[in-house]
This record gives sequence, structure tokens and C-alpha cells, in this order.
Amino acid sequence: MKTLNPLSLVAASLLMLVSLPAFAVLGGDESSITTDAAQMKASISITHSDLYSVHEMKIYSGTVVREYVSPGGRVFGIAWQGPFIPDLQQFLGSYFQQYSAAAQSGTNRHASRRFVNVQRPGLIVQASGHMRAYSGRAYDPGLLPQGVGAGVIR
Repeated sequence: MKTLNPLSLVAASLLMLVSLPAFAVLGGDESSITTDAAQMKASISITHSDLYSVHEMKIYSGTVVREYVSPGGRVFGIAWQGPFIPDLQQFLGSYFQQYSAAAQSGTNRHASRRFVNVQRPGLIVQASGHMRAYSGRAYDPGLLPQGVGAGVIR
């Protein structure tokens, strides 16, 4: 049996990381949403309106993730519903650290095991659910297109 060189393993790992696709994240560009769907083995459908479009992905696990995109191509909101919570670090991107800190702090007055309501400047995350039935949404109020209210993100 041949033993692999530890340096070869590190090089292979780095190569795999470099080749991973970028994910569309809150505040990010819509161009990688199709890559997201392929990576997550999800089917995707797109609904257009004059003020925004919704890219809906049905993940193989049964969870549905909707990414709301402005006419300029920027993701301004994300919503999910299904038996599993999606990888919020993946979908929140640079907002994840702010979300994580707020959700764990005592300043999140509405936090419980079944409901999270994070309200920070530049980030709103509302999530609820129980085993096999989760839903939530996240958005940056500053990214909402003109004429679009937060209520569309569901």
C-alpha cells in the first residue's frame, strides 16, 4: 500500500478550495445563482417583475431557498422554507458574523429555540421553526430596490 505525501495532500486540498464556485450571497451578484443550484443539486426557477426577480431553488433535501435580486443584479434578500435550515454562512456571506454575534448575544430580545429576530443596521434576520419545518428570511434594508418593501421577502 502506497502512503501519500502530506505535502501532496495539502496541495490537493488547496487546489480543491481554489476551484470551488463562488456562491450568490446577500449583497452579492446574481451571476452565481445558477452555480449555487448546480452545487446544491437544486432545481431553479426564476420569476420576474418590474422591480425585482426571484430565483427559487429547490434543494434535494426538500428545502426551498429564494434569492431576491434587484434590477441591477444584486441579491437584496433571501428566504427559506423546508425540513432543513440551509447553510446560512453560505447565503449570508459577509453578513454572517454580524448575524451570528447578534443571535448569540443577550441583546436579541426575541431569541428562543424556535424564533430568532435579529435587527441590526444593515441586516434583518427572522427565522422560526422546529424539527423538519423551518422558515426564515434575511435582508439588508439598504439594498431594497426603490418601491419594494421588505414584505416581498418570504
